[in-house]
Amino acid sequence: MAENTVSLFGFEIKRKKQSDKEAERIKSVVAPQSDDGAGYITASGSHFGQYIDIDGDNTKDNIAMINKYRGISIHPEVDMAIEDIVNEAIVNNADESTLSLNTDEIDAPDNIKKIVQEEFDNVLSMFDASEHAHDLFKRWYIDGRIYHHILVDEKNEKAGIQEVRFIDATKIRKVKEVKTKKDPATNADIIESINEYFIYTEKPGKTSAGQIQNKGVKFTLDSINYVTSGLLDESRKKVVSHLHKCIKPVNQLRMMEDSLVIYRLSRAPERRIFYVDVGNLPKGKAEEYMKNIMTKYRNKLVYDAGTGELRDDRKHMSM
Repeated sequence: MAENTVSLFGFEIKRKKQSDKEAERIKSVVAPQSDDGAGYITASGSHFGQYIDIDGDNTKDNIAMINKYRGISIHPEVDMAIEDIVNEAIVNNADESTLSLNTDEIDAPDNIKKIVQEEFDNVLSMFDASEHAHDLFKRWYIDGRIYHHILVDEKNEKAGIQEVRFIDATKIRKVKEVKTKKDPATNADIIESINEYFIYTEKPGKTSAGQIQNKGVKFTLDSINYVTSGLLDESRKKVVSHLHKCIKPVNQLRMMEDSLVIYRLSRAPERRIFYVDVGNLPKGKAEEYMKNIMTKYRNKLVYDAGTGELRDDRKHMSM
């Protein structure tokens, strides 16, 4: 196996390596920027061994944010808004396919276009897009990212993709391992190489024993299909969901709803007890007047236009 090559769980198409002279000429202390939200980690070495912090710098923050997005999405008002957006984006038509590929503007022979179209239809059949396109888009919209594992037959790679499996966004993340070396002239850390891959952890975070779970499985870049929302936070390091802007309004709405319930409960005794002035009525008529008031506030006949019946509603809040 060549150096810095990962060949687990998929195939890998490698680019041509830079020559020694070219690598020696291109030097920088700044890592290249990307918009995929990958966390940068540093591989440190010494005479006693090497270690890599596979949790990176913001793994727990990403998991917490994804769980927060999912919690917001189950709020009734937010769920209705998400459903409207998904229904506008994904249109299911019995006569046409949910997704289609337009190759009219591609400058390629017809036989190449035919092969591309056939492979596109093959991938759609693996996703079962006609049935699960709505769910896939909704997952991507809520989490702000979506991962799929591309499975191939290692003994027969020419057969192409055999299966595509969904991966929970909280269990996998993309990292960039940056290796540096000291520049003898300036004593600065010069970036020597950058290795990109995905790390999958079945149980991220803490285990039941309270210990940190640092064991993960590496995936090559071409074995994972990774799509983000394209939105970044103010530091331009973390990928955020389209629901990120509604966190504050939803929390305020929940607070108002809860406070209204508390207010109604605290005001309930005052609403149930009130003073009825009988004036100078005799005792018998005063009691009869009180009974009429009680009956008036206890029962109320309501005409139901849907069924055409008279319904006797009991107003317990006014008893």
